[in-house]
Amino acid sequence: MENQKQVFCFPRIGRYTQVFCDLLESFGLTVLLPPPITERTVKLGVRYSADMMCYPFKITLGNFIESIEAGANSLIMFDSRGRCRLRHYWALHDLTLRRLGYKFQLYHVNFVNILRLIKTFNPRLSYVAILKKLHQGWIELRKVEGTWPALDKRNVNIGIVGEIFTCLEPAINLDIEKRLKELNVNVFNTVRISDFIKACLRLEGSEKRVYKRKAKNYLNGQLGGHGFENIYNTMYLADRGIDGLIHLLPLSCMPETTVEPILDKICLEHSIPLLRLPIDETKSEMNFETRLETFVDLIKRRKK
Repeated sequence: MENQKQVFCFPRIGRYTQVFCDLLESFGLTVLLPPPITERTVKLGVRYSADMMCYPFKITLGNFIESIEAGANSLIMFDSRGRCRLRHYWALHDLTLRRLGYKFQLYHVNFVNILRLIKTFNPRLSYVAILKKLHQGWIELRKVEGTWPALDKRNVNIGIVGEIFTCLEPAINLDIEKRLKELNVNVFNTVRISDFIKACLRLEGSEKRVYKRKAKNYLNGQLGGHGFENIYNTMYLADRGIDGLIHLLPLSCMPETTVEPILDKICLEHSIPLLRLPIDETKSEMNFETRLETFVDLIKRRKK
């Protein structure tokens, strides 16, 4: 590795993939755009992962294997420093890939070490320059996210909650947002990386503060993953008259499984139809599409 030029890569994350690629390149790094997630990606990840490991781990592992095969030698994985298995992904990735005989360097990035890590990658950059480029990356990220559509009482409005990777990566959720829009549905995907960043940096606004207080009453302490966010986002959407809710979760995900009965209760109290879609490598596209179309059709009839 010392004599090789570093070629950086990271797992795909939906529409944010190009944003992060551009951000890394702005630091003067050579970046390999992660290969698209295909059936081969899934099979590689499943083959070398524990059976009950969560689906996002399998996908990101497969993505890393294909990235190394395409020429990457410096892998970047986010370290949530949270309470779910995501915080351990990078260590397990490193262990598994080395056992398979791949040569690489893996860097885990979080909100504590990010400045120091970028400085390591490119010592010529000052910390001020790094902060400016991070700010520009933030602006581009918000542009990609855009804004939610206005709640239209004449049409069907459906909210999406769930695990972050499953909600954001179209190759995993079978492009659920696109499918819903093709059914003339207004989609309110509550999972956004900008909200995740603000929550980690404790920079959240006051808009949902009241819902966060209510959500805490359902739990006995802190919860990993996006479980807590899904509770208060469901309350937030319910008060705004959402017509239906879709809960996306990877099979065996502990935080999402924990909040299942809580989301059921909230939706029942507000008479909101709820469709829960557990996803893993055995998902059937036809079954997925049928359930989605039926759910939307029932809501349309209900509104009439």
